[in-house]
Amino acid sequence: MALLREACSLLAHRLARFVPREDSLWVFGSRGGERFEGNAKYLFLNVAREGDARPVWISKREETVAELRANGFDAHRADSLRGRMAMLRAGVVFVTGTMTDMPLWPTGGAYLIQLWHGVPLKRIATDAPSFAAFPLLERLRLRYTYHQFDALTLTAAGFADSFRSAFRIDPDFPVTGYPRNDALAREVPGERIRQDDDLLDAIADIDADRLVAYLPTYREGECAPAEHVDFERLDAFLADHDAAMLVKFHPFNEPDVDGERFDSLRFLPAEFDVYPTFREVDALVTDYSSVYFDYLLLDRPVAFYAYDREEYAERPGFNLDYDEVTPGPVAETFEELLDALEELFESPEAHTEERERVRRLAFDHADDRAAERVRTFARVLSGR
Repeated sequence: MALLREACSLLAHRLARFVPREDSLWVFGSRGGERFEGNAKYLFLNVAREGDARPVWISKREETVAELRANGFDAHRADSLRGRMAMLRAGVVFVTGTMTDMPLWPTGGAYLIQLWHGVPLKRIATDAPSFAAFPLLERLRLRYTYHQFDALTLTAAGFADSFRSAFRIDPDFPVTGYPRNDALAREVPGERIRQDDDLLDAIADIDADRLVAYLPTYREGECAPAEHVDFERLDAFLADHDAAMLVKFHPFNEPDVDGERFDSLRFLPAEFDVYPTFREVDALVTDYSSVYFDYLLLDRPVAFYAYDREEYAERPGFNLDYDEVTPGPVAETFEELLDALEELFESPEAHTEERERVRRLAFDHADDRAAERVRTFARVLSGR
């Protein structure tokens, strides 16, 4: 049955190439079609504002479609007739993952631009150890999908080889930067769509001298981040330092934590967009999440809590030398994490030169014009 579905999808994708495309119609999807976020979100808002193409957001959620429409944007459900027709007629399609943002089959014949969602610190796609464990049909499906990418946007030209290897492709690699990072420098009209206004206001009203964010990446197995944090001690430590912390776990690692028990910790939901809030965050704690590269554009202190570093180096493994690209204290135990936070609070300028070095490695452009560059590239690619 699975083989029949894949065969039908492949045939539909090939037949879709015969459908006339509209160069001025651009469709967008993100996070498996579940949320309005990431590079696709900020590029969509930019294109809608500039008006040199007709942007349409594709979502699996009726709530997302309804709110976008209420704000004057064009949006359709992926499984609706209008959604399918938009994908079939679009001249350019933007995605942020391996074609889970929208169905692959209606995109045949469109220019498919992969915006991706991070600097390749860790091994991904075919380079990841987990890829070899996939069933043969799944590996073939993914390889076919990767070969549909006409372009993949980069933050720096030096990362092209990592993506070329990961996806086994050689598309255009425009060095545009990531549109989501435009929100680090300034407010982007529409950035609060699908966000909880009460939560945003509560964060803005936090009464603390320092605001820290903790954003750990996804873990497989039994190394979930919440199991390596003593939240009671962390809450007391933050209170003693007149600090507060925003905590956002990966959606697949969200713990069952009663956030109401704490005074200095606020747990953020999976759909929360951290990029506008980063403008107010004084320091970041993470591990292997490439979000810290983005945060370096603000030149604020970063600490790393790598309690499972040896295991992570094996699976999924690193593309970059972790020691060379971590411009801040690296903690491997909870006690060391508290020491690292102490260092961030007392000496926020301690790793300034290291942060600058890594930022230059990760970004060829350090400005708020990434969406503009992607839009210009797509316009040229589509012949407009």
